[in-house]
Amino acid sequence: MSVDFRNQALKWLAEYKLTVLGVHENGIWLRNRREYAHILPVKLRSLNILPDVRDEFWKWFRRPSSGHVSLHTDFHHLNSSQALCFNLFWPILSSRQLLSILLPALEISGCPDHSGAAFEFQPNRSEGTNFDFMLPLKSGERVYFEIKYSESRFASAKMDEKHIVKFNSVYSSLIQNKFEERYSGSANFLKNYQILRNIWHLRSGDYCIFLFPAANRHLLRSEKIIEACSVEPFKSHVKIVYTENLIKTILLKTDSDADRELFKKLWFKYFAFVSASP
Repeated sequence: MSVDFRNQALKWLAEYKLTVLGVHENGIWLRNRREYAHILPVKLRSLNILPDVRDEFWKWFRRPSSGHVSLHTDFHHLNSSQALCFNLFWPILSSRQLLSILLPALEISGCPDHSGAAFEFQPNRSEGTNFDFMLPLKSGERVYFEIKYSESRFASAKMDEKHIVKFNSVYSSLIQNKFEERYSGSANFLKNYQILRNIWHLRSGDYCIFLFPAANRHLLRSEKIIEACSVEPFKSHVKIVYTENLIKTILLKTDSDADRELFKKLWFKYFAFVSASP
């Protein structure tokens, strides 16, 4: 697969918008006010949820019990990783069988507590990290998910006074027993900010899953850092999972025709340009 995953994804999603969603109007990227073929008009952003679960999802989203999840500014982009997160995990939360498939697919033992699951979860509001999805286990541990799709990298932070002060006042006190020495100083921590601050939140027994496409070669460049930056017992609880493999596993393991149809549509939306079928 070419390293140009993003361009191929955007080209495919522009076609998907026309042929599957029947939307001919282009949406606007709010950052530069320009139209793009892979973006929905904001008024049609609800179409970014798969049709099989669309109505039920938006009913849930509007309820107070949803946790008042906020949509990202770019949610109307068809390559939105938040929309991918909803399309993947909201159906899983709605199905006992899919939940039973998920943890073994991630090579995690335990029993999920779906009632406490949350999108855009903040473990520490004053620190500010948002995990795309959090699934608690009945034993008390948490499984955190950082999800990417067409992004080219994990974010870094500027080596400026603001971030150095935050590193010294927030991160440094809990860093020594979690990271290799070379990642325990401010320079490397801020250079690999999104990866390390996610792992920094792990308590004993928690997991951090970095979920992204194997076909996105740009993101693969971060694998060595994800795998090497932490120390035990946290190191073995930091996992890279490829989105394609997770979808394939669910399709293989489920015996529900409705779930199988849904996850085929999920594959078609996000990976049809990689492979016609999983």
